[in-house]
Amino acid sequence: MPEPKLTETESLQLIEQMIGRARQEEKASGWGWILWGWLLFIASVSHYVMIRMGTKGASRVWEFFGYAAILLILWSLVSWYFSRRKGKVKTYTNELVDKLGLAFFISLMVTSYGNNVTDLNPTGANFGYLLLLYAFWMYIHGAVYRFNLLRYGAFINWIGAMAIFYFGQRLGAEVLLVHALCVALGYLIPGHIAQNRLSNKPDRGGYERL
Repeated sequence: MPEPKLTETESLQLIEQMIGRARQEEKASGWGWILWGWLLFIASVSHYVMIRMGTKGASRVWEFFGYAAILLILWSLVSWYFSRRKGKVKTYTNELVDKLGLAFFISLMVTSYGNNVTDLNPTGANFGYLLLLYAFWMYIHGAVYRFNLLRYGAFINWIGAMAIFYFGQRLGAEVLLVHALCVALGYLIPGHIAQNRLSNKPDRGGYERL
């Protein structure tokens, strides 16, 4: 027997249901991304304060950030492993986003390595390249889950990256504040709003009105 064809309205409803389910799956794992954002924000502000206080070896704060990031990645891998053991089935959307997340982290590690070996770090341009990566990931994330605030956040990060490239070394230590501000406005605030909206109204498609 030929399969019954869905009407346009039924097709749209099915798509909305799939996106809604993907959002609920994302709510469960979204706190990992928010924690990642807080680590970036705290590391940037701490580095800036230590520079202004004349603390020796202020840049070592990023070593501690690296250790914390590794622990976060390991925690994510363990959570993923046990979710697979429990037989939890993810939507295609979330599987795709997970793969993009892995590609993001690999790109981030390669970029960080490149910044070190090419001596970009002292110029501050390294933070511009990092903001480009954040913006790319946020725009995809926002588009997939129809979360407008995250897409706006991507533009904030792109603008921040252009400001860093334009002003260059004239920014000095303030490049850390630009980085922290872009992470806060473009990533942390939208992320917390999304998590709160999903927790309070899990079935009403709260993302789209943001």
